Amino acid sequence: MPEGLAVLKWDDELGPVVTKKTPKKLQIGLDPTTSMRVYGIATLGETEESQKPGFSSLAFNDFQLAVYYGGLRMHLNGLPSMVFLVLKPDEDPDVYKDALPEIATQIFLDADGDKYKSQVPKLYKQLERFTQMSPEQQQASVLNDPLRRTIIQTLMRNGTLQSTELAEIILDKIGKQIDVDLVLRPLVKMGLVATGWVEGLSSEIIYLTRALFLLRKIPIDTIQSLRNGSLPPEVIEKYLEESREFHKDYLSNLRTDLFDTIWNDVEDLTNYILDFQAYDIIQLIRQGPIEEEKLKEQIDLEDDLITKHLKKLEKSNIILRVKDSKKRSHILLKCNPEILTVYPEWLIQRTVDMYNEEELVPNQAIHYLEVLKRSHPSQIETLTMESE
Repeated sequence: MPEGLAVLKWDDELGPVVTKKTPKKLQIGLDPTTSMRVYGIATLGETEESQKPGFSSLAFNDFQLAVYYGGLRMHLNGLPSMVFLVLKPDEDPDVYKDALPEIATQIFLDADGDKYKSQVPKLYKQLERFTQMSPEQQQASVLNDPLRRTIIQTLMRNGTLQSTELAEIILDKIGKQIDVDLVLRPLVKMGLVATGWVEGLSSEIIYLTRALFLLRKIPIDTIQSLRNGSLPPEVIEKYLEESREFHKDYLSNLRTDLFDTIWNDVEDLTNYILDFQAYDIIQLIRQGPIEEEKLKEQIDLEDDLITKHLKKLEKSNIILRVKDSKKRSHILLKCNPEILTVYPEWLIQRTVDMYNEEELVPNQAIHYLEVLKRSHPSQIETLTMESE
């Protein structure tokens, strides 16, 4: 674990000022000379473009700093604009290259009040969790965030928007201004969103390159495992009956209203993927049906806590518990909550329609169509073959 975490802001008279730190006794790296040096490196340049939010690291004799700077706007407004993570000399700062920006963003979203101060100790404890996230959990964290989820939903409908329009969405969603780059950072890194400048437009444009959503998929592996006859017939019959009925209704809802069905339970499902205890249980059941007692032997949790998670997963229709004639409880995957990224082919026609209806500036529409053309799977396949 790092030595500690500190939040700083700039004061025109005093220079860097620590507004919150954890643990309270933390002193390393927070002396005026060190903090001034770090601020000086981060704030080179005087424009918003040259002072974008970003991660950096610095090595000193007895410690290292992993630093995330929130950008010029927060700096000039006298808001907390920098988060220091104090590390031991032998630690690798890059381990926190994803975790620190996420924690810092949560702090900056509440930077215009004191609410963030009470969150800092809790966020510091979550650092280890962030560094251990699987790619699936990292995607789930995007879908679980209401603001980023709104951005993805908006772009899945319209494909592209200007940064000024995104700033309005953010203002409407959280009631305050925040640097757009702070919110977009993980989306860009995952390859879901890209940004660029288009001639004739005064603000940067944002466009969707891959759609991200979560579906309740039929657990094919579970169904195939039933064919080997390792489960009692009454368990198989009960499972197939309930599973068939559930997925029949789910598919019907998808056909009726695809968008609402996809997004209605995203927050609920991603909560389970982001809960490491529940996620361990899901991962185990994904491998195939298992007796409840054997599951408890393989999960390093107290029995009552496992039972609590199983009840929640069952209520959310992720698992199904079926008892056989000998009263043994079998756990089976009812649906597999799977996060998918897909090429947004439907946005080709949508962009053309918006262009024809003058809902998009011509240069913006043309630029996005070119982006969609270049990123089409067929084009990527062709480029791969040519490079080979």
